[in-house]
Amino acid sequence: MILVIAKEPLSYFRPYKTYFLTIYAFFNAFPISQLVLIFYPEANLIRLTTQAFAAAAAIIATLWGLLVTKLYFYPEKFSLRSAFANPRKPIHLAFLLYLVPMVLLVILTIVDAPSIDPSPNRQAFYVLDNTSYQAVGLGSFLLTIAAIVISSFTLYSFVVLSRLRSQLRDREVRGALRVIARCFAAVSALLLFGYASASFGYSLLGVVHFASMILLLVAVTAFKRPTFLRAFLGLVPSLGPNPAVMRGDQIVLIYENDEAKMTPIARFVNEGVNQQNRVLYFHSHDEGTARDELSRNGVDVKHNLTKGNLRLPSLDSLYQGENLLDEEAAIGQCQELAIETRALGKNGLRIVIDYSDRIKRPFQKFVNHIADSRWATPDHYVQVMMTFADRAFENEQATLDLLKSKVPVIDLTESSDVFSRTVGLSHDEIAGRKILLEYDPLSGYEKILRSLATEAASNFERVILFTRKESPIHSTMEDEPGLKMFVLTSRVSYPKEESENVVLIPAFDSSLILDSMNKTIEAYASTPFTMIFDNISHQIFTLGTERAHSFVRQALELMVSNRITGVFLLNYPAHDMKTVSMFENLFDLELMSRQGTRIPEVRKKLSLSAQ
Repeated sequence: MILVIAKEPLSYFRPYKTYFLTIYAFFNAFPISQLVLIFYPEANLIRLTTQAFAAAAAIIATLWGLLVTKLYFYPEKFSLRSAFANPRKPIHLAFLLYLVPMVLLVILTIVDAPSIDPSPNRQAFYVLDNTSYQAVGLGSFLLTIAAIVISSFTLYSFVVLSRLRSQLRDREVRGALRVIARCFAAVSALLLFGYASASFGYSLLGVVHFASMILLLVAVTAFKRPTFLRAFLGLVPSLGPNPAVMRGDQIVLIYENDEAKMTPIARFVNEGVNQQNRVLYFHSHDEGTARDELSRNGVDVKHNLTKGNLRLPSLDSLYQGENLLDEEAAIGQCQELAIETRALGKNGLRIVIDYSDRIKRPFQKFVNHIADSRWATPDHYVQVMMTFADRAFENEQATLDLLKSKVPVIDLTESSDVFSRTVGLSHDEIAGRKILLEYDPLSGYEKILRSLATEAASNFERVILFTRKESPIHSTMEDEPGLKMFVLTSRVSYPKEESENVVLIPAFDSSLILDSMNKTIEAYASTPFTMIFDNISHQIFTLGTERAHSFVRQALELMVSNRITGVFLLNYPAHDMKTVSMFENLFDLELMSRQGTRIPEVRKKLSLSAQ
């Protein structure tokens, strides 16, 4: 259980993970005391392990009470010192009274050691074994204090967490608190029953400890319960300006040559098979060529064809003939494929249709065919990417404009490297780098970030933005296609989804911000994406330089993969050179946006070229 919690990277309760780890570690004192009693029944050792067991129980109860009180106060701070400083506050007084039996239990087991009876003639009847074994006898006063400890452990946490749940609106967090509270309450009740019955000569401690272990395992699941961020992030291309398009149901891609088209197609295919979708690529070449092109771009074609995750039919088979003859047959076939894919139990259907340079007259009718909503499904189960060579619309600008007015179009001939060309680098040189953008607030740096987001979308790379509502970046980027936005705010104490593409997270909780970053990286593990953090300066002013530096360093450690382009903003005029230099040393590439300049200055370019 300890390993499960230690390895679990994402949870609303991560800031308090140390408490849970410590509590679970001290629970080991319970079975250890029983093992000593059975295998090493020496009087002094039995008395010592019983004292350790009592101390462990008191520590567990104390830590659990402190934990639930901290959860109740969050995001405000709470500590034992603050409780003593203002004991007249009701919740402070309740916590201090809660501690009294814990302290008494530890003191009593030390000063009244004779009340612990380890003599061999002290026997308990083990009900399941139908035989008697040695047991530890406890004095009546010590047993009473132990019962009070367990009762307080149960009632205090139940009342405090119940009040906390009543103040929360997020159903997942409420559910997680309910699981944790009920599991610990059930464990305490079982322990009270088990040790009380053993004192009266009947032992069910084996069953009690086994049941307690199961309940603690169930409680661990609460660490994984509030994970709506995966649903928020989504796992499909998000490259359009409206809710339907944001899910990537229908996308048209225009490319200059076959080499340019394969990167987005391969990413679309790879993402589909990684998510247990069925993928069909209707191509304009022979199947061998299609296989080779996908393989060169990182798709395991042989494996996915064998598993049935990928098919490579020809474009003519979709339209039942050359020259795109039967439009209704094409849409009908896709609808049948969707039904068939659902029956196979796949998570979704992805269709790539490469028209190459083929379009059909009359053009308006063909555009209406391409934009037909029947290609996709209302529940977003089917996603369709249609690709055209730019020569298909040569001398047909009106047709292209009509197409762009009806469906989202990604034109790789216009914007695939708009940001990288601005700074004098290629997209490949930018991709996967960790970039520090040092800006002057009057420099118009927002346009630089927008061009970066546009380039990422054109290369079928998602963009994740961490910002604040009062930041100019928020208003500049909020309508950017394909953007998922985390808004740092003091209005929430836990992550809260505000809309389909916006989630609110606590601005002053570095752990939850890092959790969100880590969850993003997990969700997008199979695809390149860009993560923008706006901005480091805000963290410096709110957390202090050292803590902000530690936060950025941890964030960059999470982004170690070369699939992740990380961009952090720093308002350099607001800091001294020592502070700026401290953060510069963390990054691969530095861009500086000065007032009065349209193009950012690039630093460390020579080191990039040398790699």
